[in-house]
Amino acid sequence: MTRLARGKKLTNCLRVSLLGIIFLTFSSSSSESFASPPNKFNQLILAKSSLESKFGVRFVECFPFKENIGFTEGQIKLIEQCLAGVQLFESALNKVPNSEIHSLGISTRFLRTGGFSTILIPWDSSLEQVMSFLRAKISKAEQERFLEKISTLKRKINKNFKIFSLYCSQRISNEQCMSGYKQLASIEIIPNAQPMQWQEIILDDRQGLGKDSHSFRIKYDASPKEIHKSLQQDPQSVWLPRKKMYEKINSKHKQAIEKQLQVATYFCSSELTEKNCLDGVITLSKASKSQDMRMKPWGEVSIEKYNTFIKDDFDVSIRFDLSVDEFVAYFLSKTNRVEATENAVLAEKLEKRTLNNSSGLRAICDLEGMRSKLCVKAFKNFIKFVSGRRDYRVKEPWANIMFVDGKQLARVNFALNSSARNSYIYIDAGSGLEELRSHLMKFGN
Repeated sequence: MTRLARGKKLTNCLRVSLLGIIFLTFSSSSSESFASPPNKFNQLILAKSSLESKFGVRFVECFPFKENIGFTEGQIKLIEQCLAGVQLFESALNKVPNSEIHSLGISTRFLRTGGFSTILIPWDSSLEQVMSFLRAKISKAEQERFLEKISTLKRKINKNFKIFSLYCSQRISNEQCMSGYKQLASIEIIPNAQPMQWQEIILDDRQGLGKDSHSFRIKYDASPKEIHKSLQQDPQSVWLPRKKMYEKINSKHKQAIEKQLQVATYFCSSELTEKNCLDGVITLSKASKSQDMRMKPWGEVSIEKYNTFIKDDFDVSIRFDLSVDEFVAYFLSKTNRVEATENAVLAEKLEKRTLNNSSGLRAICDLEGMRSKLCVKAFKNFIKFVSGRRDYRVKEPWANIMFVDGKQLARVNFALNSSARNSYIYIDAGSGLEELRSHLMKFGN
């Protein structure tokens, strides 16, 4: 090879090398530019932890009274808004310390409720609005007088009615709660009257059955006469129409629902009328004719007033007025029975592989609201992380990592307020490997 030829070859090699360097540099900067944004659930968990350690805020709930969400995907925006609200609240507490707030609800309105340590704030308020709300608290002496008055009223109420559980919903303000207790306490008891049979009475902004057949909600501004009439009702008599409704439904639709769809159990929200409930059940029954729907695993089906959610491989909720076509179209995305079983088996195997790993963390998936496919992804990423970071050791007191579906509002609220949050690291099961690594590094030595 001539000197000229060798020179040309060297020049070409240099060009290739330079192009390679440029390409690698561009790829690296591009990956940074197009990296996924930080996971909102993981950020929310850290923001709540900061509130708790700096200001003693023990409980944070995202939109506690938001009912009309829509579909599964509608929860994502609410979680993003909740994070914005928590960050806003921390900024306000930095400027207005000693606010003595123990429970915070990120909501759509300002409200002091549940005594004087629980508040609701709108997620999209200005910093000045939140600061002004925090500064407008009543004195300690006034608080004590208020709480003593509440205690006196409750003692009188319990003497008259012997209510096993009596409390105010956090839907109503402290003042509205007081008004409701006054109404209850003013009721004159008739001698030898039949004892009240409700186990739980909740003062609320609505009236009707509570969470079950033993629980009843009373409007805080109802008249003493209306309240007394409600208290005198026989819970079984109140529940009887719904019992008969279910018997009628079962006689007509049980075969289709349980045999064809293999639904484990179904029920209607207590907010629904008999007709509303029947409409939802008929939709479910008609959907059982679809072969695609029969291939899906169905566990608990709740018929709701507003929402249609895919909770996990099995459990769902459906809006009562959803058409059959809408039902089938939406639930086509639900995992098939065979795939769900395969993923569940694989998740169990992967969980065993994570035992006694070098990080010192026990890895588990949330028992509720978790699709097995998502759990598999989380375990695989955790195994990759541990394999790639043999030097990683978790700090005390952390002992467990729990993967949660960070796109479901109910599971987000569970993780924020879990009694085990002092030893459990909560992370979105949908996190990518880098997001998992970044989150875990905050808890490692």
